[in-house]
Amino acid sequence: MVLSTVDLSSRNLSVPAAVASIVTHNPAVYECLKQKIVNYHALAANIKPEVEKQVGKPASINTIVVALTRFSDTITKVGKPKPLLILREARITLASDVVDVTIKSKKFELFQIVKRIADLSSSLNEPIHLFQLSNSIKLIADEREYNSLIHSSLDKILIARETARLSRLAIHLSAEVETTPEFGFFLTELLYRHGIKLRHTYIGEETILILGRDDGPKAYEILRQEIDRSRTALPKEKIKA
Repeated sequence: MVLSTVDLSSRNLSVPAAVASIVTHNPAVYECLKQKIVNYHALAANIKPEVEKQVGKPASINTIVVALTRFSDTITKVGKPKPLLILREARITLASDVVDVTIKSKKFELFQIVKRIADLSSSLNEPIHLFQLSNSIKLIADEREYNSLIHSSLDKILIARETARLSRLAIHLSAEVETTPEFGFFLTELLYRHGIKLRHTYIGEETILILGRDDGPKAYEILRQEIDRSRTALPKEKIKA
């Protein structure tokens, strides 16, 4: 039996990270930023409420404009070498039939909710992923185990939203590589070009992609081919450079 692991770290986003998340989940806005045909101040005013929700504090229009400008500059310069270098030793795993749950609560109650979920981890076969925001928790879990064990341990009033029939794609990176903003943009654009829209993305040493259930196998195959290509294209000595 494989015991599950729970990520208990805080995942409050910075303004640039929130801006990147919002933009990459809106293909039309993403393309306009890439082509530099958007009014930054108007867009900043439009997404300001969502940015503040994700960072958990007020954010000025000027701060958001700076983040948008840097994001736009970065995605127009994204090339293959860095993402390929990062993927050189990557491994990917796919899980179907996962559920995405949003739990709303007051700040002082969040730790107890996380602890309650963590106490269940030894009883589960699949890993739980928790992403804590300022006044909510995103919970990614196996759908069957959520329905049979996790849901009953939570007060129903705390559950704001449940989305089932999803896939979770985990990209396990080598501990020797360092992720960059370009890596997240590379993943988003790569899958977008193949008609696959990401629902949520969590970038790190273990990158988690949440997709529709039918999109999971497609994304897995695309990334597997990209990893194989990186191992062929890049000589081993470059990894140490």
